[in-house]
Amino acid sequence: MAKLEGNKWFVEKVEGKTDIVVNVAEAKQGVFISQIKDSVVTIVGKCSAISIESAVGSGIIFDDVVATVEVINSKKVQLQANGALNQIQIDKTNGATIYLQTAASQGAQLVTSLSSELNIVLPGATEEDDAIEHPVPEQYVSKFVDGKLVTGPTDHV
Repeated sequence: MAKLEGNKWFVEKVEGKTDIVVNVAEAKQGVFISQIKDSVVTIVGKCSAISIESAVGSGIIFDDVVATVEVINSKKVQLQANGALNQIQIDKTNGATIYLQTAASQGAQLVTSLSSELNIVLPGATEEDDAIEHPVPEQYVSKFVDGKLVTGPTDHV
């Protein structure tokens, strides 16, 4: 299922597999996941980056990521961050739920483009509390303020 070529792990063209494990041995190794459907990939260890392309109905569980977790052209994906990461980038994706399980992951920056149905889920204050879901705005308002263009999410009353 997963193969290492140079410093990059590849998981490609997989359907219906929920037991794919990538054991990253060095932080300089990256992971590329492409064309998976109804599958779960677990990445164990600290990696440099994760790229997910054309995933459908799948989940990615990972530990620490040095740079970015990137999701492109995907539908109904779930990401679970169990360690530290700097940035999550979501492009051309419809339906993504991102679970930020630790304080280290909750400091990550989220960058989105041409995407919809995005939610961030944080654990409750205690183990007995329900998780807290935060929708990512899809609609924005831009206006000029003091000669500068200012953009922010639309407020619905």
